[in-house]
Amino acid sequence: MEGPDLGAFSFGLDDLAEAFASLSMFPLFEIAHYILMCQAVRSDSGGLTLSRKHPLANWVCCMLMCSAGGFISSLLLGLPLIGPLSKTPNVLLASAIWYLEFYAPFDLFHKAVTFLPIKLVVVSLKEIRRAHKVPDGIATAAKVHPHGYVAHVVIACVKGAGSGFMLNFQRLVRGKWSPETNQILHPTVVLKECLISAILFTLPTGVLPINQDQLLLLTGIAMVIVKVTLTVTNVGDPFKPIENVLCMPIFGKAEVMAAEKKKKE
Repeated sequence: MEGPDLGAFSFGLDDLAEAFASLSMFPLFEIAHYILMCQAVRSDSGGLTLSRKHPLANWVCCMLMCSAGGFISSLLLGLPLIGPLSKTPNVLLASAIWYLEFYAPFDLFHKAVTFLPIKLVVVSLKEIRRAHKVPDGIATAAKVHPHGYVAHVVIACVKGAGSGFMLNFQRLVRGKWSPETNQILHPTVVLKECLISAILFTLPTGVLPINQDQLLLLTGIAMVIVKVTLTVTNVGDPFKPIENVLCMPIFGKAEVMAAEKKKKE
């Protein structure tokens, strides 16, 4: 009896990884991204009040969130800030999603995309887009700083999790300032995912036993699994247990926490 053909399996995996890497993000994956960004603005602004009183400010906030990675990476790399708005089809599509999210009759659009089965599809598509944005960010940074590997990682994180960095600025647009809430002080799960992914993508060729396309496929699968799990179960940050173990010997977190507790007492 012959065993499984590992060569055929490897060939199939290579084909799958190549097909995954060549996926076009526009329009399907961008639609999922725009839906979640407009929902983020709606949730952060307290519902529909902003869209009724200040529709222009509401639209600007949504466009900032939808193109957050592009705006921030352009700023950091010295590229034209208006660049993300030069993609007219993307701006029109994002504007259409914005209108449906805030002004659809009877709020039907929002109710549909927040229905759990549909929401899981939307967040999965969004995470696939995020996975692609990491190597895209590295490639963008490499054009400006070919050997600046730290810059590559930073831009990859910005491209993959830019909305978290943009959150404070879009709040400022609508008259709210909350500097105590930002991704530097409180890194999100997606930022940590992007950081790990970016580091893996910047490793020299041959360090990992897989190629870039396969790494992208595995990254996408991992991001989808984490996001779907968090959406369904709301279990919290899966990186926290690891961070707690590592921070104690490296940064003395236990001593600091004990000192703060003693001070309160």
